[in-house]
Amino acid sequence: MARYEFPTTAELLEMGEPRENAVTVYLPATAGDFELARTTVKSSMDEVIRTLRDRGASHGLQEAFAARTAEILADECWHKLSRSLAIFTTDETAEVFVLPNNLEHQIQVSRYFDLGQFLRAVATPQDAYALSLSGKEWNLWRASGTTRAHEIAVDHEGHNSVTHREEANADILDVYAKDIAGIVERELNNEDPTGLQPLFLFATDPLEGIFRKIGVGPRTIVRVPGGSDDLTVDGVDGAIRAGLEEINAQRAGETVDTLADGISKGLVATDLVDIARAAVGGAVDTLVYDFTIDILGRLDSATGAVGYFDDGYDLLSRIAVTVLANGGAVIPVRAADIDSDIWNGTAVARLRFPLSQ
Repeated sequence: MARYEFPTTAELLEMGEPRENAVTVYLPATAGDFELARTTVKSSMDEVIRTLRDRGASHGLQEAFAARTAEILADECWHKLSRSLAIFTTDETAEVFVLPNNLEHQIQVSRYFDLGQFLRAVATPQDAYALSLSGKEWNLWRASGTTRAHEIAVDHEGHNSVTHREEANADILDVYAKDIAGIVERELNNEDPTGLQPLFLFATDPLEGIFRKIGVGPRTIVRVPGGSDDLTVDGVDGAIRAGLEEINAQRAGETVDTLADGISKGLVATDLVDIARAAVGGAVDTLVYDFTIDILGRLDSATGAVGYFDDGYDLLSRIAVTVLANGGAVIPVRAADIDSDIWNGTAVARLRFPLSQ
């Protein structure tokens, strides 16, 4: 049942289809507090069943969701948790995604799954590296959108610490830092030649300042206060996720700022009706939208026409998945992340070509 990888775009489209009694549950769920997570799932599903009962659900339907709850609680995922769970279930099926992202507790019972937070996790870059560095030892770490931070096996080539060095004291840290920077840069360039994935640095002065001055090519180095003493996996992963939130928000803001250049050429859409039509027609190159708001309705997958209905699904999520299906990029944001004159607080799209009138 539990999945540790993101769904394909085709699966996301299928997840956005209407179905009877679609239940969505998001919650924090860490290995260190899995009993609390289990209790939260149990109480959330109890609330779901009460909601269904209040809506006139039959005893059989209530029993079916009780059975799905038992299946989820019996799954092996509780021994392999990361940071959050995203649960999508009906009376017949249940699917659980184990994610390293920070998701907020949320429950929805509807005709559609709520994909808002899930799409944020899928579409937002969560790949990064970290270096824990001290005079005694150093380690290289990797984190991704589907895995928590974990150490990378790197050949230290005898550069484990400075304690064995014979150089003069004034030079020992410089030589040590240069050796490590060279190893780290080669390793990261092999894995991420684009250099887009940042490197989080856990170190204290003077090593921190020396290493940052040397650098690892054009890759961004993010300093993490506190150094590398007494680091835990949770500490490394938590610092990376928090730092990525800031980096991704900054990059999203920069993306929106650049969109203004295309206004005079008709390559920017800010009206949701236009964005929807462009998404279906494969015209959207990049969509930036606020994933925290719900605009309910339906999208015609043939024409791109939009209808607004209280019993509809989240249009922004559906449009975002359509953009992904047509090879575009999506950037889910919180409205406060963006400070741009062309930002309307809902959505803006960069187009591949102007829309025909």
